[in-house]
Amino acid sequence: MLDLLKNIENVLLFALWCISASLIILSVLVALWLCYRRLRRNARNAGIVERQARFETYLQELLMMDAFPKDFELPRDIISDRTAVTSGLLKFFKLVSGDDALKLKIIVEKLNLEDVVTAHITWGNRGKRMRAFHVLSFLDSRSSLKTISKYLFSSDKYIRLSVARCVARRQVMSLISEVAESLSYAYPNDEKILGDVLSRFGQNAIPRIESMAQRNGNATIIAGVLEALIILRPENCTLDLRAFSEHDDERVRAAAVELSTIVYSFEKEDLLLQGLSDESRKVKIRSLKVAARQKRKDCFADFYRLMNDPFMWVRYWAMRAALNTGQSGETLMRSVSRQTTIVGDLAVDVLKER
Repeated sequence: MLDLLKNIENVLLFALWCISASLIILSVLVALWLCYRRLRRNARNAGIVERQARFETYLQELLMMDAFPKDFELPRDIISDRTAVTSGLLKFFKLVSGDDALKLKIIVEKLNLEDVVTAHITWGNRGKRMRAFHVLSFLDSRSSLKTISKYLFSSDKYIRLSVARCVARRQVMSLISEVAESLSYAYPNDEKILGDVLSRFGQNAIPRIESMAQRNGNATIIAGVLEALIILRPENCTLDLRAFSEHDDERVRAAAVELSTIVYSFEKEDLLLQGLSDESRKVKIRSLKVAARQKRKDCFADFYRLMNDPFMWVRYWAMRAALNTGQSGETLMRSVSRQTTIVGDLAVDVLKER
């Protein structure tokens, strides 16, 4: 019996030894494989950097010439490196302007580099694809615009955003509605992203942008349109901001209040006072920020009332707005700061920030 137990013990020890040796060998093999992959990646990246440097030098020489050679072409190893070509072109398009930008577009056309960049869109990680879209947005060809617009409703919301910015850079007014629809579904809770992209279409797009708010029931699109107009600051506005200030969505009401202070006179339509009494803390905070910037002394009573609001950030901005009204606001704040309450403590902090 003892001999049997010893044999079992020896078998178990041998099995454990084999497992341990196997794990050690496996660990060594994995470490070697990781080192090989890292070395290979570093070599590949070094090659890309070297080819991109040669490509940029070649572009610089061409841009400095008064006239291009009749037959000029890139070395095969550079033309086959999509990353080097795309990164190099993006760098130059961001740097050059005027005649150099026109010459760079001619170089792209003569060397058929648009095809190289376009091929990069379906290959590589998200960052590389976004750089390819960025390069295409600097070109004037129909094919590049067709490629860009095809991805306006990509399943990747970050690609959608990149493509939408590219469309705005190309100033393709006919695609404004598609841009708004795409971003409203990709970022349904972030109307400021849509507003930023729409504003990049510029002043000439204001009538088209306003028409989207008039004929669209999507609250994100309406709020995005209002945010874009706040950035563009038009002299006149055809939208009924009174109606939008009573919209069901708080984002629309908040944006309508701020836009009203830009395009409407206080005598005609003072929606800011309505915003300060809104039930939504988002609208109240937005209204208080606007009032603080404009130093609205006539809203002093509202500031004092909102200093006791249940939400801390409403109280904070009410105090900031009151301080901006001048001596009376500072006197009130010093009086409040002497209270041994949460409101008093916040007033002390706000006064220290001045």
